[in-house]
Amino acid sequence: MSFRTFDADDIVEGNVVQNVTSTAFSNNSGSITAFFTSSTQEDQTSGNYYLNTYTLDPSTDSTAEVQFSVAYGHFNGSGSARQSGASVGNSPTKAVYSQFRNLLLNENTDSTTFVDGEGNGHGRMFFLTINRSRFKQQVNPGNWELRLGSNAGTFVNGNHLKLIDDSSVSNGNTVNGHLVYNIVSGSESDGVFSDPSGNTDYWGLFYPELGILALAGNKIVTSTGPNSGAGLQLGYSDNVNATDGMNGRLFRAIKSGSYFSLRSEEDVTSTHYFVRARNGEFNYSTNPTYQTGSNGALRHTSFIQNPQSFVTTVGLYNDNNELMAVAKLSKPLLKNFEREATIRVKLDY
Repeated sequence: MSFRTFDADDIVEGNVVQNVTSTAFSNNSGSITAFFTSSTQEDQTSGNYYLNTYTLDPSTDSTAEVQFSVAYGHFNGSGSARQSGASVGNSPTKAVYSQFRNLLLNENTDSTTFVDGEGNGHGRMFFLTINRSRFKQQVNPGNWELRLGSNAGTFVNGNHLKLIDDSSVSNGNTVNGHLVYNIVSGSESDGVFSDPSGNTDYWGLFYPELGILALAGNKIVTSTGPNSGAGLQLGYSDNVNATDGMNGRLFRAIKSGSYFSLRSEEDVTSTHYFVRARNGEFNYSTNPTYQTGSNGALRHTSFIQNPQSFVTTVGLYNDNNELMAVAKLSKPLLKNFEREATIRVKLDY
């Protein structure tokens, strides 16, 4: 094994490759069509307000992994029962709404609501939060689609409400330090949907860097839109101190829609190392097959004046002589006193 210290000119740093995308769901899947929840979680109090969603049934498959969660919030706390000892209005749905409001909006007063692309405020909201390990640096804008099913709504695409973001026609905004786009009617294949008059139907807000889809609850549950018919007709009762189970209603709409596609995105920084093997270097090998006997004599006498070696692997070490990375050549590279080589090693991180 031979070592050589890099010169300053041997290292080229800071090459950034942007918008490297990859599949986001388990088993390298770009989309999922089956959705399950955990009965264990549903039986707990928290299951009334948020649900983890899987592609496999966690009750029968130990390999099931969380893909995203569904939560419901109401700015006044309606639709949930107060916990023991809690004061009036301090209920789980209010806590959910307040938590996402503090994270996503600039203003954090009790009267602040989420406002959709049409300028309408929404006191009730559904929040789909992608599992953090799924989307790396961010969810790839313009490269996801969620379908919600309904037996009551009459939508442009049959009985499915198809949702995407508007990044293809908008640069988005920055709110509370986070990039945000509108969630609109449309599909990955056809883009943003608009009627002959150019009207677009808005269904909430999309935060790619956080992996959050904030769905406008007032529209989702009942109301109509110019392009999408009669909403999902999820229904609600806004009980002051009783559980409505709204997150479960949206989960069933997701399950009925049977389609959620998503890709992750990250910026990959590359450093190039130029490993230079000059004519007098790396011509011998410490491989046991290269030597014979107890004194380490060359196995082949022809190597005494004309050693031959084959480079197959390059290891990168730090100053403490610790191996940090290994590069494999596509095929062995012949090296002797008459040959020099420059091997470019690209390290992505």
